[in-house]
Amino acid sequence: MRRIKQYIENDFIKIDKDGKNKLLSLSYDDISNTKNFLVNTYLSKSFTKADIILYYYLLLILNYKNKPMTFSDIENELVSEELIDYGNISSKTIERKLNELVNSMELVSVKKEGRVKEYYISEDILKELDNEEILNLYNIVDLYKNIIFPNVSGHYFYDTLRDYMEFERNIIPNDNNCFQYKNLHFHPVIEEELILKIMTAIENRNEIRLKINYKTTHVKRYDNQAIRPFKLRYDIECGRFYVFSFTSTGRCVSARLDRKDDVEVLKTRFNYDEYEEKYKLAMEKSFSSVPHNSDAPYEEVEFEVNINSVNEYYIVEKIKGELEECTFEEISNTKYSFKKIVNDSWEMIPWIRKYGGYLRVISPRYLHRKIKQDWEDMLNNYGVIS
Repeated sequence: MRRIKQYIENDFIKIDKDGKNKLLSLSYDDISNTKNFLVNTYLSKSFTKADIILYYYLLLILNYKNKPMTFSDIENELVSEELIDYGNISSKTIERKLNELVNSMELVSVKKEGRVKEYYISEDILKELDNEEILNLYNIVDLYKNIIFPNVSGHYFYDTLRDYMEFERNIIPNDNNCFQYKNLHFHPVIEEELILKIMTAIENRNEIRLKINYKTTHVKRYDNQAIRPFKLRYDIECGRFYVFSFTSTGRCVSARLDRKDDVEVLKTRFNYDEYEEKYKLAMEKSFSSVPHNSDAPYEEVEFEVNINSVNEYYIVEKIKGELEECTFEEISNTKYSFKKIVNDSWEMIPWIRKYGGYLRVISPRYLHRKIKQDWEDMLNNYGVIS
């Protein structure tokens, strides 16, 4: 619990008491807080005291001298000011930390004078923006950090920009959660490393191989085979990422990224354009993530929507908007019929459950039975029926 509390802020930790015992739970309210505590887990790393102090000393010297310095100059300055002890820190360690400041953190820049490298504090990339423009940028990042993927980079940018405003511009922004988000899921950040690899592969037209852990995961037909990634698709209802790819035979396949352990980007390349029409045909009737590959007919889902009064007609309009292309018929002022052609009716189940007692499946019958059994199981668990 102490370890969890190191990287999950108090805003998300709820404490109740049962007598003398403390009961701790993780709680999230999307109205009062739009932070993503899972992003902060990526920042949870172990550093020694010497690591942190050495980073600080390197930046302090370069900032104080305010001019390009060679590695020897920096090392001599550290020694002359008695900031390091060669018994604890070697020249190799200093060089490695300096290169991390250059390559990973980009706080330090380097240039070559002949064969000698000279290091200096990186220029302020925002120096051309005035304070009002900085505030506008801050608000834009605040909005997009939760709606543009990958989220992690957006949250890092937001936190870094906030620190820059406070320590470089002396601007203290008012954080009042001015933006609220619908269907905000935190868990997809776990797959963002895979998402970045797939995005890179799609952009460069490289084949990929989806890797899984054989000991814990059921192996699917196309796992560990070379496939051609075409689209990333996000299910906003369930918060799931899918990658849609094509096999060498032209078959469209989908894979949930939360069920994959890694993505290997291969050197072999493919022609992206030849799959445009195939993807359109495979996905035009998909409700979420199931492609259509065979000559088998599509499925027609029919259901009724019953509302209590005309004041609840907005529910009918909402369903029409979410279904998009569908057949609609008004039976009465409170009863309406819908028909929807889909690749696979089974994947509509989470959406159907969302509307509870308003919606009743008519056909196909196996879907009707499935929903009926789900509701009976739930009522049985709550003791309503037995």
